[in-house]
This record gives sequence, C-alpha cells and structure tokens, in this order.
Amino acid sequence: MKRVAAVSLVVAALAAACNLQEGIGDGTDAAATTSTTSTTEPAPTTTTITLPPEETAERGVVTTVIDGDTFAAVVAGVEVTVRLLGINAPETDECFGSDARSTLTRLLGGFEVVMEAGPEEIDDFGRMLRYVYVEDPDGTMFVNQDLVAEGFAVGVQSDHPNAAAFEALEAAAFASGKGMWGSVVCGEPEGGNPDWPQVRISQVVADPEGSDDEVLDQELVLIVNEGYGTVSLSGWLLRDESSSNRLTLPAGTGLNPGETLTVVTGCGAGTTDTISWCSDTPVWSNSGDTAILMDPFGNAVSRFSYGPTNAG
Repeated sequence: MKRVAAVSLVVAALAAACNLQEGIGDGTDAAATTSTTSTTEPAPTTTTITLPPEETAERGVVTTVIDGDTFAAVVAGVEVTVRLLGINAPETDECFGSDARSTLTRLLGGFEVVMEAGPEEIDDFGRMLRYVYVEDPDGTMFVNQDLVAEGFAVGVQSDHPNAAAFEALEAAAFASGKGMWGSVVCGEPEGGNPDWPQVRISQVVADPEGSDDEVLDQELVLIVNEGYGTVSLSGWLLRDESSSNRLTLPAGTGLNPGETLTVVTGCGAGTTDTISWCSDTPVWSNSGDTAILMDPFGNAVSRFSYGPTNAG
C-alpha cells in the first residue's frame, strides 16, 4: 500500500550551504575554529525528488514507529529496525519528542517505503541506517530531509552524502522558528518570553592543534550575550547534535551585556568567565557537529553548526 504525499522541500545548493546557517564559517581555514559570518537565511530552492536506483533500493512496509527517527519494518519477509540516516530527532521523553514521533507515524505508519543505505549501513545498536522515501504518482517524499526542513530533527553533520544539504535546510528552519526551533515550544518563563534570542553561541573550537585527548582545555565553545540586560544561564543546557554529550550550566552562571562565557571540554578552567565540562574525551567532533544551547524549559535558543575541520 502506498501513501499520497506532497512533493518534498529539497536540497539547497551545496555551495551555498556553508553561508546559510547561524554560525557557519566563511570558508577560511576551519581546522581549529569555526565562526559566525552570516545570519541571513536564503530560502532553499525546490526540485523533484527521485527514488534511488532499483538495484540499490530496498522496499519494506512499516509496522511500528518507535520514535521520531526510528521505526520497524518488514523487509524481504523479515522485520528489522531502521534508523533514519543523517538526522537526530528529540527522544520521546524530551520536549518535542512526542511531536516528532507523531509526525513520523503520520508519514510512515503502515505504508510502503523505499530505502537507500549510506556509507555506514548498520549502527552500533544493529539498526539499519537508511535514507527513506515514500512515493506515489504525484510525487516522492524524502522523509529524512523533510523532517529536518520542518524542524522535527537535527541534521547530523557526520560523513554522509546529504550532510551539507540537511544543514542548509536546518539553518532555514531555525531562522523561521519551525518545529523544535520555535522560541517557546517547550514553555516560557513566568511573565512572558524575554528578548529572544539574546544569547548566542559565537564560536566552536572543535579541533585545536595537538592530539585530541591532550588538548581538551583548548577545545571550547564561546557563548555571548548580545542583549541589553543580564541573562541568567543557570540550568541552561549545552549539547551536541547527537545529544549524547550534554552539559547543564551550574547555578550562578550568568552573562552581562556584551560578555562572553567560555566552556572548555577539559577540567582546566579556573576563572569566573570559564566553565569546565570536565570530559575525559573530546565532545565536539572533528568531522562536523552542531552545538545547541537550550534554556531550562528545553527551548533551543542558539545553534552553531560546522562541517569537517579537515584536520590531519
């Protein structure tokens, strides 16, 4: 059984992707630092989505949607678990997690899908990693891409063919406040929403010179207050795109207008304007990552994405 689906939003030009999102670098040497150069978000262009070649495509029927980026399907008579390649949706117990799961259920539940493998076919949990499409006579929907474009998932900046395209669409979704990127989707402070966003991730140093495990105090994130008032960051969350690395900022953390807070990966911080993550391994991936700053309610206030740092 096939599902009627609207033609998807599609890939923005890859050459423009590095200038679309908040915090993407300007194409200069990114081996050690990625910094903000543009906050203008051109609208992605549109084109027709095509299915993968028949010789590489896999077809299956979805039986259960597990969460916003994972489902079970029967493929060649065997039920398997499929993880959508190149994206990461909120967990079901997190803010917007149930919305992401409901959306994927609406798109896929009980229907036939066409799947395509990427460079890595199976993840560490034994799940199939796939790009997923839904087709009908009026058009084809690229599910992974649409979830990013509509703000239901983060586009993962790892080594997969659509990383740059997903990043461009995510940047546009963030700028438009779509889905999980809305300013108050997870609640708002008593008395109304403040001047949002007034706090921004301005820089990520993902790959400082030296062996990764030996320069953890040089791997860092800079957070700046660009508003007109002092902002309390107590209980705010800094996380990576996988959400496996998460740091809750300690009580008493705050920024006056124009001030910058430095968050180092290691334990070497010893000043009032620096916080130590105290991780014994690198947090920020050299192959590309997205830093997300969230308020205590779970609203995403700022994001900073970068591609491969091209480090040797």
